Amino acid sequence: MEPFEKLKDRLNDALGQIESSLQNSENDNSLENLISENSALQRQIDLLKIELENLNKNGRQPVEPLETVELEDLRAELAKMKEEREEEKKELQSLYDQLSSALAGSGETV
Repeated sequence: MEPFEKLKDRLNDALGQIESSLQNSENDNSLENLISENSALQRQIDLLKIELENLNKNGRQPVEPLETVELEDLRAELAKMKEEREEEKKELQSLYDQLSSALAGSGETV
C-alpha cells in the first residue's frame, strides 16, 4: 500500500505545481492587462496635456462648468438689477413730474 501512497503524494504534488503554474499564468495576464491599461491612461494624460498647452497658447484658459454656471448666474443677476434700476428711474421721474406740477400750480418753480 505504501507505493500507492507515494504515487498519490506525487500526483498531489504534481497537481499543486500545475495549479500554481496556472495561477502564475493568470497573474502574468493580469499584469499584462494592467500594463496595457496604464499605457492607455498615460496616452490620455499626454493628449490632455497637449490640449491644455494649446489652450494656453491660444490665450484661453480652460473653463470649468462650475465657473460657467456662476458667470451665467451673475449675468442674470446683473440684468435683473439693471431692470430694477430702470423701474426706479421711471418712478423717480414720475414723482419729480408730479412735484413739478404741484409746485407750478402753487406758483413756485423748481
